[in-house]
Amino acid sequence: MFDRITAAEAAAERWDVVIAGSSFSAMFFLRGLPRDARVLIVEKGPLIPHAVQVEERSRPQEPIALDNRSDMPKRWVAHTMFGGNSNCWWGQVPRFHPADFRLFEDHGVGAPWPLDYDALEPFYAEVEQVMEVAGPDDDPVHPRSGPFPYPPHTLSRTDAACIAARPDIWLPVACARANGGARNPCCANGVCDLCPVDSKFSILNGMGAFTREGVRIAMETELRQVDIAAGAATGVLLRDADGAETRVHAGHVALGTNAIGNAAILLRSGLTSPALGRYLHEQTSQDVILDVGAPNYFGGTSITGHCFAFYDGAHRDTTAAALVENYNAPNELRSDRGRWIERMRLKLIAEDLPQPGNRITLDDAGEPQITWLGHSHYAYAGIARAEERLADILPFPVEGIVGKRFSHTEAHIQGTHRMGHDPTQSVTDDLLRCHGLGGLHALGSGAFPTSSAANPTLTLSALALRAGRSV
Repeated sequence: MFDRITAAEAAAERWDVVIAGSSFSAMFFLRGLPRDARVLIVEKGPLIPHAVQVEERSRPQEPIALDNRSDMPKRWVAHTMFGGNSNCWWGQVPRFHPADFRLFEDHGVGAPWPLDYDALEPFYAEVEQVMEVAGPDDDPVHPRSGPFPYPPHTLSRTDAACIAARPDIWLPVACARANGGARNPCCANGVCDLCPVDSKFSILNGMGAFTREGVRIAMETELRQVDIAAGAATGVLLRDADGAETRVHAGHVALGTNAIGNAAILLRSGLTSPALGRYLHEQTSQDVILDVGAPNYFGGTSITGHCFAFYDGAHRDTTAAALVENYNAPNELRSDRGRWIERMRLKLIAEDLPQPGNRITLDDAGEPQITWLGHSHYAYAGIARAEERLADILPFPVEGIVGKRFSHTEAHIQGTHRMGHDPTQSVTDDLLRCHGLGGLHALGSGAFPTSSAANPTLTLSALALRAGRSV
């Protein structure tokens, strides 16, 4: 763990880089920095050991003011503590599809990405090594420069049947739930948001990848705004738990709080990009419970299979890509005697089209508030398309859908400071540097111009690592 320092002590020193937050993006940016850089990390929340999290079964939740103007329930998940949402994620780490980076060019929807899959591939590979990812090397969807660190988990019975019948569309999951390496092996209990055996990679249990000399951390201290002079970041304003404010000099500043926190800091700092605070989004998803004519479960981790049948194609002109996850944790069982495990829970995850009206603004006290108009029709069309075609992707009988439910959140806060070439339409460039300002990076999935149906963590980590290498 990094040596601790108070805000007042930090003000007495000069820092090459100040990083807001201790999230995935913050830590992988740190990993990319020169080894001799003097770095101050500013974390708003406390450090809570994993054992304490398990015992108390709770974590500090960031209060977020939400004006939900949609016709669906909505919530946003942000944990204010060391490691951020790395404490609660499930450990799903698919790469983005190469076509995700060309959505605008190929289909005329969304906004252009300023980089492509090939630019990110080596950074994907390095992050996978750090996270000790288990996954399939024979992946027809995502070109790879090398093998995964560890083989995929044992497949559930339905995943084994699906992959044997359709290896072109079904793949073993790539995940950071351990199947070899330094962490405990996955217990496959389906409680991954608070893993009882600390199997999934987190910032807490992965600190060895980020620890270095010259790094200090100010805990329970908030980075409120960035000081800017002569077109460059020069320092930051900190506020400690008692409300005392302190200014700290910095050669570079990187924001890795989340897409809500980053936008709030940039707005407080006086940035006026037309895109800043806008285009808040995340995937939308629906669980579908199926009775099937085949046995399920008995896989080696909570989710063992992904299906890409509904992901890419001409339909993306009007209808979202959808990724299908097949859950292995047996919390959905049939009541028919002798057929208890002949049931599947499939999660249909659709990309969303970011909309400018979904946005972050500041209230009179300078705190962020969300205006939420809802997910796009494009996203819901992707869910409907996948649901209508489920029988086409399964090599055994589908006897009926017995339940459906939309999720209130994917716990993926995206958009608000998106990347791009055009400063009038985006906030940062491809290296996450704020347009027109020296020494200021905005990290994380707030930089995503479009959503992708895939989980964002691997991509935001690879982007942050790439940005850190540019300093």
